[in-house]
Amino acid sequence: MANPNPYRLFLSPRSPFARRVRLALRRLGLPVLEHPLNVLESNPDLEASNPLGLVPALILPDGRALSDSSAILETLHDLHGGIWPERPTDRIEVRQASTLATGLMQAAVSYFQETRMHEVPSPAWAQDHLMTVYRTLRYLAELRSDLWSRSGELTQAGWDLSCALEYLEFRMPECRDAIPPSLKASLELARMIPAFGETAPRI
Repeated sequence: MANPNPYRLFLSPRSPFARRVRLALRRLGLPVLEHPLNVLESNPDLEASNPLGLVPALILPDGRALSDSSAILETLHDLHGGIWPERPTDRIEVRQASTLATGLMQAAVSYFQETRMHEVPSPAWAQDHLMTVYRTLRYLAELRSDLWSRSGELTQAGWDLSCALEYLEFRMPECRDAIPPSLKASLELARMIPAFGETAPRI
């Protein structure tokens, strides 16, 4: 019997931040109604739960609203577990790797917005975002592989890295060759899982 009060998720199909939440909800097996929207247009339903107008925004079954993908994942872990490792030392390391992977997403999004969405892009800002992408890729490649996957399963950091890398390929194809092979292993593992293909960014 379907849950009469499922989660509700406002999202952009192209947002890597929304995607990391969509994947977490699927892994946890939680019922969710997805509400895709165009973030360039005003949406009263979204703004009623998140006045910032940003996605993702998650409405809990009890009606409370959450915004920011990291805060949403923390709440899902508090309620259901399964997001972060149980051992405190492992959790600290995987969370930090996740934070860096999420920062890579942000740098890529900022680069795309600066170069494709501004009437007069700033070469200086675009270069800064691009250098952040390259620098972060190099740094992540030096981290231990077990931060991304353990026993053949992706950690939350591994899911976040995979979302970031596929977003790079989607929005910044010129960076594809800059992705280190050690990081591509996580993306290849993610692509074997149906939910990852189901949530792929689309125009």
